Amino acid sequence: MVNNHKKELAGKIGQNIVFFALSKGTAFLAPLLFLNIVSLEEYGIIEYSYSMGSMIAMFVLLGFTGAYPYFILKRKELDKEEAFLFYGIPVLIIAVLNYILYRLELISSQIHIVLLFTLIFSLQRLYSTILKSNDKGHLGVLMDGGYYFILGSIVIFAWIFNLPHPITCLEQLMNLYLLALGLFFLWKFYKKHKKTISQILTKDYPEILHFSIKMALSGLIIYWLTSSSRIYIQHFMGYEKVGIYSFYFRLTGISVVLFQFIYIAFFKHLYLANGKRLDNYYSMIMGIILCGCLSVLLLFPFLFQSFFKETVPNDTTLFLLLSLQMPIWVGIALCEGIIGRENLVNKMNLVIGICVLTLPLLLFLNHKTLTLHLFTLFNALILSAAFFGQIYILYRTNIKLKKCSILNGVLLTASILTYLYI
Repeated sequence: MVNNHKKELAGKIGQNIVFFALSKGTAFLAPLLFLNIVSLEEYGIIEYSYSMGSMIAMFVLLGFTGAYPYFILKRKELDKEEAFLFYGIPVLIIAVLNYILYRLELISSQIHIVLLFTLIFSLQRLYSTILKSNDKGHLGVLMDGGYYFILGSIVIFAWIFNLPHPITCLEQLMNLYLLALGLFFLWKFYKKHKKTISQILTKDYPEILHFSIKMALSGLIIYWLTSSSRIYIQHFMGYEKVGIYSFYFRLTGISVVLFQFIYIAFFKHLYLANGKRLDNYYSMIMGIILCGCLSVLLLFPFLFQSFFKETVPNDTTLFLLLSLQMPIWVGIALCEGIIGRENLVNKMNLVIGICVLTLPLLLFLNHKTLTLHLFTLFNALILSAAFFGQIYILYRTNIKLKKCSILNGVLLTASILTYLYI
C-alpha cells in the first residue's frame, strides 16, 4: 500500500515537472529580465499595475475560485460547471469595451493596463482552478503562467529586434491574449452547456454566490494582506522604490514557484487532508519555501555582475527580510483553502481584516522615516499576526497546526533580528 502511494506521488511529479519547468521558470525569469529593457520607473509602473490588477481580480472573480472545488469536489454537483464557464462571457464583453475605450482615448493607458491585468488574471485563475480540481495540474501550471509567457515574449523580441516601445508592445500582446482567453471560455461553455442561460442566472448563480461572495471578500482581504506591498510603496515612496522592491520580491519569487508547483500537483490531497496531516504537510512546505529563497543568495554575485549591476542597488538585507516572510505568506495561502473548506471564512475575514487595517496605520505613523527595510519588517509583523489568527481559528475546530505555529514564531523573530543587526 505504501509503495503504491509512493508510485502515485512519483507519477504526479513526473507528469508535472516539464510543464512546471516551462511555466514557472518563465514566471521567475521573465519579470527579472524585463528590467533590462525598461527603466526602473517603467518597471515600477508595470509592477504596480500588476499588483493593482491582481487585487481587483480577486473581487471581480466573485469568489468563484473557492466556490468551484466546494461545489464540484465536496458537494459533487458536477452540473454546475457550466455556470463557472459562463463567467468568461461577460469578461470577454468587458475586455472588448476596455480596448475600444482605450483606442478612442476615453481612458488612459494606466487604466487600460490595470484592467488588462484584472481581466486576464480573473480568467487565468478560474480556469486554473477548474484544471486543478479535475486532476489536470500540469495544464493548470501552464494556465497560471499565461501572462509571463507574454512578458517573456516581449523580452525575447526586445533582444532580437530592439523594440523601441516594449511597454506598448506588452499592452498589445496582453489584449490579444485576453481576447483568446475570452473566446476559449465562450467555446467551452457552448460545448458543455445543457441548461439555458436563464436557468444558470436564476438558479445556479444565486446558490453559488450565496457561498462564494464571502470567498470574494476573503480573497480580496487575503490578497490585500499578502500582495498590496507595491501599492503602498508607490503611495509612500514612488515608482522607483516599487521597482527596487519588486526586483527583490521577484527574486524571492522562487518561493511562489515552488509553492504553486506543490499546491497544484497535490491540490486534491491537501484540500481533503485531516488536521494532523495538514500540520506536517504545511510545515514541510514552509521549510521547503525558506530553503528555496535562501538558496537564491548563491546567485547574487552572478546576477549583479552579469545583469543588474547598473540597474538596481545590491541590498542583501531587503532580500533576507523578504525571504523570511515568504514561508509565512505561503502558510496563509494554505490555511485560506482549509478555512474555506470548513466554512469558517467569516471568522477569518474578521481576523485578517484587522491586520489589513493595522498596516496602513503603521505606515502612516512612520511615513517620515519609512524605508524599504522598515516597510518589509512591518509587513512581516502583520503577516505573522494574520497567520497566528488563522491557526487559532482552525485550532477551535480541532485542526491543530502546532509545527506551523512554532515555525511562524521563529520566522518573525529572525525578521526582527535581521532588521536590527544586518
